[in-house]
Amino acid sequence: MKRNPLVSVVIPAYNEEKDIGACITSLQKQSYKKIEIIIVDDGSKDRTREIVEGFKGVRLIEGKHKGPGFSRNLGAEKAKGEILVFVDSDMTFDKNYVKELIKPIVEEGALGTEDGFQIAANQDNIWSKCWGQYTRSYDENVKKYGNKKYIEGYIFRAISKKEFFKMGGFDPSYGYADDLTFYFKYGVSSLRVKKAFCYHKNPETLKAVYKQSRWIGASLDNVFLRIPVLKYLVPWILVLIFPVAILLLSIKRSYRNKNFRTLVPWMIIFMAVRYFGTISGIFRKVYLKDNRR
Repeated sequence: MKRNPLVSVVIPAYNEEKDIGACITSLQKQSYKKIEIIIVDDGSKDRTREIVEGFKGVRLIEGKHKGPGFSRNLGAEKAKGEILVFVDSDMTFDKNYVKELIKPIVEEGALGTEDGFQIAANQDNIWSKCWGQYTRSYDENVKKYGNKKYIEGYIFRAISKKEFFKMGGFDPSYGYADDLTFYFKYGVSSLRVKKAFCYHKNPETLKAVYKQSRWIGASLDNVFLRIPVLKYLVPWILVLIFPVAILLLSIKRSYRNKNFRTLVPWMIIFMAVRYFGTISGIFRKVYLKDNRR
């Protein structure tokens, strides 16, 4: 592989008018300059396309509302780069993000990589605080890395285009977890790169919390959801145990976030919305066979 290969950054976007501009701007400020930015519009109904068209040098591909996995694959097919990088439209990046992310692939022949940790970009929002300050905790990572540059990962944020298509691309049926396709299907791992970090927005409204949780729920691959008869009972069992479940989950999340000040009433409200959003997603998966965002 060339020492300075062209990198194609593929971004699926569905109704992302609030965030897509900051994402693109952050990518255009990367220290690694051989980048093409590809936005795949996933059937947006807001101003997403109009905003993207206002940026010079950004490729806009019009897709259909089939979810991010489908859009990522479509962007990869159109990409000119030797390495593919897949990010979300509500992410922004350290200036060396792309350079550090692709380094193990270029210099060491790694199969794929993912960012070392993510920081919540909107920590002042109460619902973001409840979701968590870190998508992947920096403190936990420091302990895991030690003196190592990399640790094992499961998401494929960057991968050579050749290897991506050799493994058949992402499987859209995984929904929220489509970027885990290669781990699920083939048991292969990526490398989490200590120096590649970024910022990712958490949901900022209860409506957004519900929708995100519904999408996650529809993408779950729990063992109970693979048992033909039992899977139809799972949503109803979860409804029956909700009073106890929500309280226990609220305490657990507050402990994990190291912030018990949000427990009453905010965390309990948050967890109730997330809980029923997840149940709604499981219902969609089991009964409607639908896991689109």
